[in-house]
Amino acid sequence: MLRILRNKKTAKKIWIGLAIIIIPAFTLWGFVGTKNDQQDTSIAGKIFGRNVSNLEFRNSLTAVKTKAIMQFGDKLPEIEKYLNFESQAWGRLIILAEAKTRRINVKDKEVVQEIQNAPYFHDKNGFSNKIYQEILRYALRLQPRIFEEQTRQSLILAKLYKQITQNVKLSDDQTRQEYLKTNQELNIHYIASLFSGFAAKIKPTDKEIAAFFEKNKAMFKEPPAKDQPARIPELAEIKDKIQDAWIKEESKKIAENKIKECAEKLKNNEFDEAAKDSGLKTGQTIFFKSSGQIENLGSAGIFWDTAKELKDKEPSRVLSNAGGYYIIQLGTIKPIDETKFAKEKQEFSQKLLSEKQNEVFNNFAEGLIKKAQ
Repeated sequence: MLRILRNKKTAKKIWIGLAIIIIPAFTLWGFVGTKNDQQDTSIAGKIFGRNVSNLEFRNSLTAVKTKAIMQFGDKLPEIEKYLNFESQAWGRLIILAEAKTRRINVKDKEVVQEIQNAPYFHDKNGFSNKIYQEILRYALRLQPRIFEEQTRQSLILAKLYKQITQNVKLSDDQTRQEYLKTNQELNIHYIASLFSGFAAKIKPTDKEIAAFFEKNKAMFKEPPAKDQPARIPELAEIKDKIQDAWIKEESKKIAENKIKECAEKLKNNEFDEAAKDSGLKTGQTIFFKSSGQIENLGSAGIFWDTAKELKDKEPSRVLSNAGGYYIIQLGTIKPIDETKFAKEKQEFSQKLLSEKQNEVFNNFAEGLIKKAQ
């Protein structure tokens, strides 16, 4: 049964429009709700000042676990330790509380309609009660009334999602600009002030190392070991480590001063000339997209975004990453294949719109959670 739930086409239909919140689940019976014979009225916590019983929390916890089973199937045991089910359960309760405030409801016939359309309960003749029973019993291990309540709440969440995201729009220009960012290639000229280029020349004295250690002892604090409190080692124990940290700090300072010096020179000098006068290296990249890596420079994103906004021969502001500081000039922009863009535009736009809707709803949900706490 788990293999059935992990079918690619099935998963796609399950997740469309609701991937952020919860996977819809469906059943034909149990419209009487989820009241247990022996209700636990003890308090698990509060949201928006309202008490949440342990029973209500456990039901929410069951729902998020159902979601995980349907998402990951027989792979769940391998990744379960990375999933925070309790946090998800509280988030689900908070978002449902907001839906209730907005008076969002789901009728029984809406649940039935969803059941009838659920492909993973179908055989060649349509909806199959036998398949339904087997999935519910062996894969999800849920009583029908519990499963039905999860379904109802999932559909409520879907309606809330639609409310929050209904005004998210995407213009043709936005689609084109995002397509360019994903597919267009360009290259750049660059001036680099790399930390590593200065580190090899720095030779601190014992006095400098000791002074650096005295000023930055907290940097070298070791975590507590078994039956031992946290401690700061003596200088002699970690002298090499302190020296490396001092060299790293000094090389960053030198690199920053050098790139600032170069930026000043660029006001009156050509690109290569300013770099040479400042003792910095220059180079030119191969063509690259905004994603991925550039050899010797690192992640391409910041360089692509900056270069795209530059005029011909215009130097950029000072850029930085883990390797150093940079000033760039735009080289050449490759035009995209307009025929390919026209062919892919609709699908790309739909995907982009979905991502933006998810982002809007995520921000909305995060705000609710902070407010509830």
